[in-house]
This record gives sequence, C-alpha cells and structure tokens, in this order.
Amino acid sequence: MVEAMPLEFFERLPKDAGFADRFGRRLSYLRISVTDRCNMRCDYCRPAPDSYRAESHAKMLRYEEIGRIVRVAAGLGISKLRLTGGEPLVRRDLPALIERLAAIPGIRDLSMTSNASLLERHAKALARAGLGRINISIDSLNALRFRRLTGGELQPVLAGIRAARDAGLAPLKLNTVLMRGINDDEVAELIDFAADIGATIRFIELMPMKQGMDWKRHYIAIDEILARRDVRARVDVGAVPADGNTAARYLPLRDGSGEVGFIMPMSSRFCEGCNRLRLTADGGLRSCLPADRQLNLRDLIRGGGSDDDIRSLFLRAALIKPEIGIYDFDAASPRRSMIHIGG
Repeated sequence: MVEAMPLEFFERLPKDAGFADRFGRRLSYLRISVTDRCNMRCDYCRPAPDSYRAESHAKMLRYEEIGRIVRVAAGLGISKLRLTGGEPLVRRDLPALIERLAAIPGIRDLSMTSNASLLERHAKALARAGLGRINISIDSLNALRFRRLTGGELQPVLAGIRAARDAGLAPLKLNTVLMRGINDDEVAELIDFAADIGATIRFIELMPMKQGMDWKRHYIAIDEILARRDVRARVDVGAVPADGNTAARYLPLRDGSGEVGFIMPMSSRFCEGCNRLRLTADGGLRSCLPADRQLNLRDLIRGGGSDDDIRSLFLRAALIKPEIGIYDFDAASPRRSMIHIGG
C-alpha cells in the first residue's frame, strides 16, 4: 500500500486547477515507455554494451497494467499520452496497446516517438488503431554517419518517414539531437529535407543522459546554430518564437513553407512550464527527467494495490516534482540512462 500523504494540499488548490504540482503547474501529459530495448544504439542514449542490460520481459508492464494506470491518470486530468522506448515497435502487438489507450475517456492526444526503422510495415496499422501522430528521430542524412551514430541503416528510416506521412500520422515531426563535430554541419540540409516532405524538424540540445558520454565535448547551444549564415538564410531568426508546447519554440521558414522547432533543455530551461510525468517500461513513475527518483507502480499493482492506491502514487509524484530539473550526470550522482527512462 502507499504511505499516507498530505492530500490536503490538493484540496487547497482552486477547483479549476486540475492535477497540479506544488508550483501550480498543471500536469496533463504522460510519456509511457513501452520497452527499454532498441534495435539501434544511438550514441547519446544507450550505454556501452558492457554496461547496458535490458530488463527482463517479466519486469515490463503488461498492456493491461498500462491501460489501468492510464485510466486512473485520465481521471486525474492526464489527457495527452506519448509512447516511447527504447524503440516502441520492437514491442510485440503495439497496435493492441494503442487501441486500448485510445478508447480511454479523457485521452485526447495519443502520439509516439520512433526511430522509424520498422515503421514502413507498421504505419497503417498504428493509424488504424488510433495513433494520432508521430515524432521520428533522425540525426543525420549521411548514410555512413548515420550508421556510425546509430548502428542502423538510413534507408529504412527514410522509408518509415514516408510511410508515416502517407498513413496520415500528422503533424509529422522529426527530431535531431545536435552534436558538435558530429552532425552540426547538417542543420541546413535537415531543414530542407523536412520542408520537402512536409514535416516539421526540431533541433534538440544534447543532454547528459547517458553514462560514459563526454557530452560537454559535443554540446552545442541552439543560439550558436541560429547565428550560422546557412541557417539564417532559411529561418526567420528575428521572428517572435511560437511556443508549440512546454519544450519547443518555433521559428518560421523564410519561404513560408513551414517552421523549425528548437528545444533548449540546457541553455534555455523550460521547467516553469513542464506539464509531464514519465512512466518507465518497468513501472517507475518519474516526475522529472533528470531527477533520479521514481515511484514503483508495477510492484504496487502486482501487490494488489487498488485504483485509489495508483491515484495516490500519482499525487505523490506531483508532490515530489522538483521546481527545476538538474542535469548533472557524473560519478557522484549516478542515474539511469535515457534508454531506461524513455525518450
């Protein structure tokens, strides 16, 4: 059972506050990792083979357990879900989970993040099951560089991107993690590629979210990217940024064909607007990405916990959500790598 907690805090909130934390941030977004396994090994996400071990299947949340958790969360005010991994499509029969989640009252936005390598053959089934949209990670358009970065092949990813577009999984967004000396010379090319296929690309600052990575060596701030001539020729950097969500800020393309998003977790923090919680594949409920603290929903459920107990754990997660997340991945503060948390 869950330990007693000060529910009076929530009773003091305004009636229209919804599900909120101690700082008045309304929590409406749950990111759900369905697996910590992946068919790629992106350099900023997955630890080296000698230090990486996926959890056993028995420890993973079952689909019915995820559905139960989401039903309780929706009753609190969670309305937006994103399925993540690892790579979600390595989990068997994923459309069955999507169909289950899409049918839960109160869920209005159901999306997924994928590396797209398996998407060509699954995109239509995902759309039929109720998936609304998809974000696709692509960190290079150079096949040799892509293989070095991810251990995978570029062509299946490009085919998956086209399949997602053709299946109506829109708006289609592409995510690129920027790494100095690795792929920061491709920004203009990636902008053109996204515009050509009718997608919105978002550039993300590198975060210290993997053991053993010299992230400071490869970190590059978005402001430096925006100062480059080839980027300024394409992006109206003088426009007032549009806030598409709590993380990304968007600037229009000069030719009017779309926009480009920029996510700056290191140089321009967005903690004050954070509206999300995270559910790891093995049932950990996290209220902050870099904060190495999570509550165990899997053991609660398998130990006979009630829906009220699940609800109480969500309320506890809201209470312990920090005002500011601290990114400090070092030997003195060990944390789970991104692949174990969920992208």
